[in-house]
Amino acid sequence: MYQNQWLDIILIAGFAQGLFLCFVLWKKEQANRQALQYLITAIGLLSLLMVGRATFQPSFVQQFATVIMLPDVILFLGGPLVYFFILSLLRQELPAKPGIYLHYLPAVFHVAVINTTVGLNLNGAWNFMTIEQVIACMFVIEAAAIISFLVYFLLSYRAYRLYREAYYQKYAAPFLGRFLRPFFLLAFLMIGIWIIGFSYNYSMEQPDYIAYVIVWFLLAALIYFLAYQVYSHPELLALPRLRAESAEPPVEVPKKLVEQLVRFMEQEKPFLDQEIKIGGLAEALGLPKHELSRVINHGFGKNFFDFINGYRVREFIAQRQDERNEHLNILELAYQSGFNSKSAFNRAFRKEAGQSPSDFLKKSNSIRMES
Repeated sequence: MYQNQWLDIILIAGFAQGLFLCFVLWKKEQANRQALQYLITAIGLLSLLMVGRATFQPSFVQQFATVIMLPDVILFLGGPLVYFFILSLLRQELPAKPGIYLHYLPAVFHVAVINTTVGLNLNGAWNFMTIEQVIACMFVIEAAAIISFLVYFLLSYRAYRLYREAYYQKYAAPFLGRFLRPFFLLAFLMIGIWIIGFSYNYSMEQPDYIAYVIVWFLLAALIYFLAYQVYSHPELLALPRLRAESAEPPVEVPKKLVEQLVRFMEQEKPFLDQEIKIGGLAEALGLPKHELSRVINHGFGKNFFDFINGYRVREFIAQRQDERNEHLNILELAYQSGFNSKSAFNRAFRKEAGQSPSDFLKKSNSIRMES
């Protein structure tokens, strides 16, 4: 096992950081406790394994190899824990009991059978395996661990893609879970480095354990990255549950409230504020937040973000048709109309107008030239 003093110091620091994250996340008063529990479990386990690595002593290994190899259990627990955290964060259904426990069987088998068998043969308590067979067994374990992480990361990425597509179909607002994109890029980078290290070791007579150290640090960085994102952005724990909506009976909305809202939007143009929130708009109208939400949802058949972005799109079209704005490009007009990013503008425009901004402008220009 690769070991040096600086590595031990880093592992101890990682252990302390893990305890801190477990504490602050546990104290968060958020509705999505399920996601927090999986994340805290992953951090807590990783922290304990870090301190186990840091207290590693060669003489101790020779006598208790089955114990010191226990940190490798993260190889078969990391994937399921991250996967269940992603599902919980995105408000998706977890596998039903008792089926969910099947995901932990490889870790149980690894600790109870493989880890014990290899460890006892390493320290000489058992002698039915040669050193070549022990090394071959360790390669099989590592290959299985790589496959495990790859499968769970792919499943997590699929869940993320499906949720993101459903989110954009329902909302034109920026997706709060955008931080998962760099997470998956780093995760698949880790798998790639791991495969390269594994292939290198497989071709060598004597394995080089530095590859394991790199994978360990990358795995810790990934899990801590998730933890700090949740800690820094508590709104991530309130992502909406997206599922097929059943038909609901129509709700009567007072006509005067609809007219009041339309008049306020056209005269005051609050949608030009890029940071507008439904609470601020409700306060400006002198309405309770839930009442304004009801008016928008049932009076206009839209959610708040689509309602606001609809006005922004119409403002963009009006500004584009104004000859005084001919010197401004599309993005400048989009910002001037209340949008805060190019991607949000493109999504909102396509949802409101049924076509991309460029296609719309091409048709408008051709009509203008013909006339």
